[in-house]
Amino acid sequence: MMQLEKQIDCLVNEILLKAENQHELLFGACQSGVELTNTQEHILMLLSQERLTNSALAKRLNISQAAVTKAIKCLVKEGMLAPVKNKDDARVTYFELTELAKPVADEHTHHHHATLSVYKKMIDDFSDEEQSVISRFLTAFSDELEGCK
Repeated sequence: MMQLEKQIDCLVNEILLKAENQHELLFGACQSGVELTNTQEHILMLLSQERLTNSALAKRLNISQAAVTKAIKCLVKEGMLAPVKNKDDARVTYFELTELAKPVADEHTHHHHATLSVYKKMIDDFSDEEQSVISRFLTAFSDELEGCK
């Protein structure tokens, strides 16, 4: 049996390869049939839930404002987002989903829920005590990653 640290290393590398050039890892295939990047779909999903500025989207997605601006320009060009100026401060622009974008946002939301269901199904195979150990490991792993910044 492979040593646990090697299993962790293999899993992390596999995740990185699968998520390369993406900002999230989702299980299953997107069913919308629309050719958008994962980031563009995620932006649509977030904007379907609340009003966000470019900078708020960048923070939420943990990507640069330039990357968000590029993705939004493409979505506006595709007719999926419409810019809306803030009534109180015309310097602030929000983006609203068009009817064309709503099914894509819904699909991406569904994709997120399906991914969480995969995690839940996997977790349910472990006892409460084992889940506690897994939680402690994930917290330690996350803390270690935070220390790398």
